[in-house]
Parts: sequence; structure tokens; C-alpha cells
Amino acid sequence: MKSIRIHLKQNTANYRKEETIDCRTTYPLPPYSTVIGAIHKACGYTSYHPMDISIQGKYGSLKRKVFIEDCFLNSLQDDRGYLVKMCNPDMLCSAYQIVAKSIKSQGNSFQKGITIKVCNQELLDEYRMLNAKNERIKKFKDILKKYEAKRREMKKGTSANSDEIKKLASKIKKTKTKLKNFEERHYTIPKSYFRTLTKAPKYYELLCEVELIIHIHSDDDTMKDILDNIYNLTSIGRSEDFVDIIDVCEVELSKSGDKEIESDKSFHNYIPFEYLKNEEQMLLTGAAEGIIKNGTKYMLNKNYIIKDKKRNFEKVTVLYTCDFIGENIYFDSLNINGNNKKIAVFMG
Repeated sequence: MKSIRIHLKQNTANYRKEETIDCRTTYPLPPYSTVIGAIHKACGYTSYHPMDISIQGKYGSLKRKVFIEDCFLNSLQDDRGYLVKMCNPDMLCSAYQIVAKSIKSQGNSFQKGITIKVCNQELLDEYRMLNAKNERIKKFKDILKKYEAKRREMKKGTSANSDEIKKLASKIKKTKTKLKNFEERHYTIPKSYFRTLTKAPKYYELLCEVELIIHIHSDDDTMKDILDNIYNLTSIGRSEDFVDIIDVCEVELSKSGDKEIESDKSFHNYIPFEYLKNEEQMLLTGAAEGIIKNGTKYMLNKNYIIKDKKRNFEKVTVLYTCDFIGENIYFDSLNINGNNKKIAVFMG
């Protein structure tokens, strides 16, 4: 079976587990979807190209780092956190300007200037002007409510003039439309740029001295694209998790037949559970009476379909382990640190 082998290193990496929030823990190796996404980006693909992936590797150490996370509140608050103005109100990102900062835990007011630290007086004046404009809009709405009440009273009257009632109703409707358009243009849209931001310390795990061996199998055109564009691959994981590509080549994977391939204990593999169902093919070191003792089970994302504007990922159940003996499995020969080794390849 033809395959592309990519041997690379990363100084640091975080392959985030999507369900973690306060402490962004990492998988020990990148999930299939992370590698597939990085390859698609390197090739400039805008649509999904099916591919099977084998991922194995190791890391030197695991450490935890503190970072300060920006948390945007669901509604604009006048008495807490940071008052900021977004560059784009439709995106919650780091593209914002700090307007003012609350000093106390409660009792602050950006509008009244109570216990706050002003960072941008011009933007704070704009924020206050918008609030004052909203108060005037509310007064106009109260006046319209009085005219609505008057119209209802006129309809109840025995001597009601239908022409006058229609004229008043038409005037109220036109005024409402004008007021709605004015409010949208001069208050709602400008105010949407202002948000309340809080900052909180959180943690993330960081793998250090990462070394990965990735095998990719796909159709001939896709594999050619990968070989032509592989050096556009700049990172795997976060955008700052840069890669140093040691070697890339097309290889022909061989099947071991009835020869046993033993794991290289220096590298851990993601082994899809499909391989583990055949006990004659795979034997996990330390397994007894059908109980897997050595390894960690993960359900990894691979590819996805968009349904109801959301990504729905296909999950692949794998075992993360370096303890196995297998027969009739694919393997590759690789020179690592001057030693020619046979390494098992498990496509998922």
C-alpha cells in the first residue's frame, strides 16, 4: 500500500481536548482531525479530501502554563469587568480597545464614572452619549404610548370621528417606523460595538520535545498534492505550535504476514479498535482474559459533516499504547538515529 510518511518535530504543542475549559488538557498525540485539518490547510483545500491517517510519536515532558483568558459576558454590564469597544461586533476576538476598567468588585458605574479607571476618554464619552440618546428614545416611546391610549379612547367614544382616528393611527405608525429606523442606526448598531469583558487566569498543558511519525494514504492526486505542498505545513495544534519537518517521502507499506511485529517502545501509537477485535492478529502486552491493561482509550475526531450549521464529527475509538505484538499488519522501515527500525502502521 502506498503511503506518504512525514517525520517531524515540534518544540512544544497542545492538542487540546475539546471538552476541557479551565485547564486545557492535551492529547498525547494529535487527533486525526487535527492532522487532516493541517494537511488540508497546507494544500489549500476548501473541500474535504478523504484520507486515512496513522499517527505515532513521543514527547519529552509535560508541563502546565498559566494564561489570562478574555471572557465576554452575554450582555453589556455597566458595573463590572472591562468596558471595551470591538473592531467587529459580530466577532468575539482580541481585536478590541479597552475603554475603562472597574476598580471594585461591585458598586462601579461606567456611565456615572464611579470607581473606574478610564483608559480611553473619547470612547467613554461615546458610550455615555449612546446611553443618553437611548433615554431620549425611551421618552419618545412613552409619548407614542400616550397617543396610542388616546386613539383607543377615541374608538370607544360614541361621537368618534373615524377620519380623525385613521389620521391619528397613520401618524402613529409613521412615527414608530421613523423612530425604529433612528434607534437602529443611531443607537442599536453603535452600541453593539461595546461589550463587557472579564479576565480570568486559566491553565493549559504543554507537550515538550514532540516527535511524530505520520503516515497518510489517499488517492494518487491527493497524495501528489501533499508531497508538493508539505512544506506549507507550518504548525499542528495551535498556530504557534510550529513544526520542523525532518523527512517526507512516499513509501510502500509491507504486510508482515505471519511474522510478528513488536512495538518500538520509544513510540506510542493510536491503534483503532478495529485492529484489536482480531485476537489472532493483535496481542496487547499485559492483556489477559480479554481485559486491556496497557493503554488509554480515546474517542478521536476524524472528519465531519455540517448539519444545522454545526460540525458533526465522525469519532474513531483508539487505544494509545506502545505495548503490542501483531501479525499480518502493515509496517514501514525507518532509520531513526542511525538505527533501521520496523514500525507498525495503523491507518485510522
